[in-house]
Amino acid sequence: MIISIMIWMVSFVIAALYYKSSVQKLRTPYTFSYIVSEYQLSTYHMPLAIATKLAPLLIVVELLTAVWVLLPWTRIYGFALGASLQLIFIILMSANIGRSFPYGCGCFKMNAPSVITVRHVWGNFVLCIVQVAVVLWLLAVG
Repeated sequence: MIISIMIWMVSFVIAALYYKSSVQKLRTPYTFSYIVSEYQLSTYHMPLAIATKLAPLLIVVELLTAVWVLLPWTRIYGFALGASLQLIFIILMSANIGRSFPYGCGCFKMNAPSVITVRHVWGNFVLCIVQVAVVLWLLAVG
């Protein structure tokens, strides 16, 4: 019973985080596309033409995650999707630690310069671990 209550509480917190993040991105979609294009995995930025296609997909996936973690019959998929998103964010942010982003990192605030730090990576790591733990628990209890 206590675990069920904790799962519901975690579900609401994770849903609120993804909802807030995605709504912020929906308010300034072009800015978010620009931020996505600023991330590097090697020495080159992602072309803006690709980022403008990828950014809306990320927003939809975040909104979908927010809804799925709240619904009992899709909760495990929502947490798995959320953990996958966090892994992507961890990889991208780890590759860009110390870089300055003129419009922000794309997490919650837009239009304000920010530098990717270990704190950003750590926050995403904690969110990922929490979501993986919930998935494992839900798989264990069937």
